[in-house]
Amino acid sequence: MMEDIWKKRSAHYQKKMIRYSKYILNDHFVIVFLFLFGALGYAYSELLKTLSETVVYGRIIAVFYLTCLTLIGKLATFLKEADSVFLLPKEKELKGYLQLAKRYSMMLPVVVIVFGTSIIMPLLVATSSFKFTDTFFFVVYLIVIKNIELEIQHLCMKISFKQVRIKIKIVFLIVSFIGSFLLIFLSPLVGIIYALLLTVLWFNYGIKYRDYFLYQWQSMVKDETTRVQRIYQFINLFTDVPIMKSTVRRRRYLDFFLNKSKRQHEKTYNYLYTRAFLRGTEYSGLFIRLMLIAMVLILFAEPFVLQLLLALLFLYLTGFQLIPLYFHFDNMAMAVLYPIDSLQKLKVIKQLLVNLLLTESLGIIVISFVRLSLLEVALLGAALILFSFLFSYFYLPSRINKMVKTQRR
Repeated sequence: MMEDIWKKRSAHYQKKMIRYSKYILNDHFVIVFLFLFGALGYAYSELLKTLSETVVYGRIIAVFYLTCLTLIGKLATFLKEADSVFLLPKEKELKGYLQLAKRYSMMLPVVVIVFGTSIIMPLLVATSSFKFTDTFFFVVYLIVIKNIELEIQHLCMKISFKQVRIKIKIVFLIVSFIGSFLLIFLSPLVGIIYALLLTVLWFNYGIKYRDYFLYQWQSMVKDETTRVQRIYQFINLFTDVPIMKSTVRRRRYLDFFLNKSKRQHEKTYNYLYTRAFLRGTEYSGLFIRLMLIAMVLILFAEPFVLQLLLALLFLYLTGFQLIPLYFHFDNMAMAVLYPIDSLQKLKVIKQLLVNLLLTESLGIIVISFVRLSLLEVALLGAALILFSFLFSYFYLPSRINKMVKTQRR
């Protein structure tokens, strides 16, 4: 029974993700991603040319990097709220269900591990005695450690106290860090032996310890809901996800910006869109993250042409990802019944977006003073300001019209 439930739910989930993937992997996203990957790859290759085997921090960075790789990927259980009632009598069979979940959940981490290891290996080859053939040993080590990490997630599903779960995860993090240290500073074989030893200890003692406890259904359902909502938040940047539950935060310290938006009939959407941006984590959080990433990349990237292209790229990403804000109130009945000209929506979203892009441009310009000359800063600023207006007043209206036509089909 539990195996059949797993097959149905995993098939339904995969079908849903395939349907959404056509909106994510659109022409704009693929082109921008390839451009960004190429720019970062070029900057990375130029950095490697300046390094030698006497540079120690390359291996230190690799230790932290590999440790973080083992944390990517959550245990996908596909549990629902009603399961805490209707599947409770089948709790003894849940162990087999979660084993299927673990096999499924290993697929994404394996891909990330292979890709992530191929990124860090050039740095290790340039700063130490490693060879590219050692990539195989790194991948094997990380997969074994990731398998243990998923088992730890399984264990935490039976721990009722949050503090205990946090302590268990911290212990695993320390153990994983030690393994990465042995892998990098001693030998890949030592790292693999260490990982295999941990696996033997886990299956001899850890599983027996886990079997003493009962599953915490409410906690499991909550964690799965959080995991799925994070995926939907990403998809929602490209298309509407009806079942997504967005979170809203009060944020009194931002009331200053709302007070500037006068509550007048002709400025209805000024207030609504400003409020939605400030209080909706899917908009303000995205804007802050992209702006900070852009500023960090500008700080370390070179030459100037690459910095300029990265800055323009992140302005485009910010603007493109904020376009769904235009449709934020479409499902609210009162917004449709308002006796307001529909053109006001487009006018306000253009004003809001140009202000946000100019704010991000200001942050990039300020941080660029650290690395660039005054002339380069002036050129960068002019390009960013021009792009902000072109995007908001020319590209944005045409993109919204295209999205509206697509929704009406």
